[in-house]
Amino acid sequence: MIINFEDYEKENAFFKEQIENNIKEVIQLKSEYEHEKYIESFEKEFAGYNSSKYVIAVNSGTTALELALKASGIKPNDEVILPSYTYISTALAVSNQGCIPVFIDIKEDTLTMDPDRIEEKITKKTKAIIPVHIHGNPCEMDTIIKIARNNKLAIVEDCSHAHGAEYNNTKTGNFGIGCFSCHSSKILSGIGNSGLITTNDNKTYELIKNMLTVTNDPALTLSQRTPCTMDAMQAAVLRAKLPYLDKIIKRKRTLANNYIKTIPNDIKYQKEENKSKHAYRDFVILTENRDNLRQHLKTTGIETKVRYTTPLHLTQYYKNSPKNKKPLPITEKTFNDLLWLPISYVMTDKKPSFICDAIRNYKSA
Repeated sequence: MIINFEDYEKENAFFKEQIENNIKEVIQLKSEYEHEKYIESFEKEFAGYNSSKYVIAVNSGTTALELALKASGIKPNDEVILPSYTYISTALAVSNQGCIPVFIDIKEDTLTMDPDRIEEKITKKTKAIIPVHIHGNPCEMDTIIKIARNNKLAIVEDCSHAHGAEYNNTKTGNFGIGCFSCHSSKILSGIGNSGLITTNDNKTYELIKNMLTVTNDPALTLSQRTPCTMDAMQAAVLRAKLPYLDKIIKRKRTLANNYIKTIPNDIKYQKEENKSKHAYRDFVILTENRDNLRQHLKTTGIETKVRYTTPLHLTQYYKNSPKNKKPLPITEKTFNDLLWLPISYVMTDKKPSFICDAIRNYKSA
């Protein structure tokens, strides 16, 4: 049996007719104004889905993070606390603005930001926290919100993996300024790259909308503004998929549960955060013989991935920062042990057990 890690063609086939109809509608739009209204319609639809007051559609999740940080009042040389276990775009959104990423460790079971490590990193320069809902697993937001309020820090949520995920019955993106990626690999995926920003604060919404406005007004020449709105073609694809997002998540949760029920007892996997509904953009396991196991699965016809290879605090770009000299032992071990297993929503129910049997055969060899 051949099990691919992902199959965008099969996934998009479920929405092919609606995507094509939406694209035809976009092609027939007659003006820039109509394009803007089309994108606004999608923004309102996602706002309704996510129970957020405002949504702003942009060209990537990284852009979403950068705009959210700017709207939070972040300035050059300010410090922002975030986990080292995340995709590098989370940190680049900070450093691209001349700010300093301050990395902290994660919790061993959930792989999410460890709130107990935040306060020891807070200084007079600290201005924000970026909780990353990694793999679709929401962070421990009650504690993070309390720390942020006590220290007057902004919260910018990295929800790139967490469309539709919930913490304490509230969807991610509603605990601060929410930043979503809609890249082809995400749960709510376009064809290529795009992103979304959510907020429940009118002032924040107006600040970000004004950042997107680019004109020939000479007064704006030094504003560092760049056109970064989502294009209507991406909105067309996302509008076709949004009504099915809960079904996609339900399917991925079923597949994850099938893994959990059949995985060998000595294999660790990411645990769901308390009070949370994991969206399972990824299903990840941890094993000390990761590379050997991966090779064994490959020979069995099972494709896996190692999406992240180096903890951010140890990368060439960040390792010399005096703020990031201390080891982060859980993060470092996680990077050595982590393996991504297939969890596309087009997989059949039996494939997780087949994969777990292959893992079991390797362990007993």
